[in-house]
Amino acid sequence: MKGILLISHGPLAEGMLKTAEIFFGENIPQMKAVVLNTQDDPEDFRTRLQEAVKEVDTGEGVLVFADLLGGTPCNQSAFVLNEQVTVLTGMNLPMVMECLGMRMGGEISMETLEETARNGIVNFNTMLEEKKKATRRRRSKEPAAESSSN
Repeated sequence: MKGILLISHGPLAEGMLKTAEIFFGENIPQMKAVVLNTQDDPEDFRTRLQEAVKEVDTGEGVLVFADLLGGTPCNQSAFVLNEQVTVLTGMNLPMVMECLGMRMGGEISMETLEETARNGIVNFNTMLEEKKKATRRRRSKEPAAESSSN
């Protein structure tokens, strides 16, 4: 099973892990969060990141989710990259949940994870307004109920 590592500025990664545990149960195997706090030195973060990669990797590699492209956690992940370690940036909850589901099925598709991450970004107000408009259009096209005249 591929290991999963969540990395972020501050507690975002820990929050994602805790939220995933609501859906997948506590102590998800081979999954860990590593956070960079304001007082942390980037090299210390790198050391913790390298240790975490070793901890979650049982031979099938590791998928690292980073919060922000170009941020320190992402930049430090360059030191763990190899053919067994993949880093995806722009971490969001839909992609993490999708990954856990796919991992349970045995196969993780990077393309699907990227698509899920993009599709998880929706202006909810606009979506609801479009649904209301569609419902009104559908209702206006329905034939009027026949009235009975006795």
